[in-house]
Amino acid sequence: MAAPPKDFDTGPQPLGATQEKGQSLRANSSDGELREGVIERDNADQLQRHLGNRQIQLIAIGGSIGTALFVSIGTGLQRGGPASLFLGYLTQSIVLACVSNGLAEMCVYMPISGAFIRFAGKWVDEAWGFMAGWNFFFYEAFLIPFEIAALNLVLGFWRDDIPEAAVCVGCIVLYALLNVVAVKYFG
Repeated sequence: MAAPPKDFDTGPQPLGATQEKGQSLRANSSDGELREGVIERDNADQLQRHLGNRQIQLIAIGGSIGTALFVSIGTGLQRGGPASLFLGYLTQSIVLACVSNGLAEMCVYMPISGAFIRFAGKWVDEAWGFMAGWNFFFYEAFLIPFEIAALNLVLGFWRDDIPEAAVCVGCIVLYALLNVVAVKYFG
């Protein structure tokens, strides 16, 4: 269970209870004695935060623009005009802002690795978390080939002499490097 808010008094806790690293603790031990000490707790999840605010903002902007802006926006623009595109984007942005705000609050309350998948398993049901993990896996597995195909469409619109196989291999190598190399090298 996640740690309660700091102003929430839970009374004496057993040694090893969830506390902040370096925080002074006064608790009852298993033999009934009152002991005082300092908690030295390791990061059990190996959660590391090496990206700065600027990198996070750039990732968010890149994720909100997306491939659909370059590939599939033309039909909607032709049929409905710019006002309908703006209203659709605004509506979707409001929904995503609410979801992102809720997820951000959960991440601040319980900073763990594998955030939304583990949140679903903890606060809804373990089966829900299991399916959220598989859903995210399939989403990413199908998204990468779509992104590569969309990149080929965009590049093919501007130049016909770029081989599609070279673009596919280049994207696969780039994805592999981003997943193998540590964040400190590209963040």
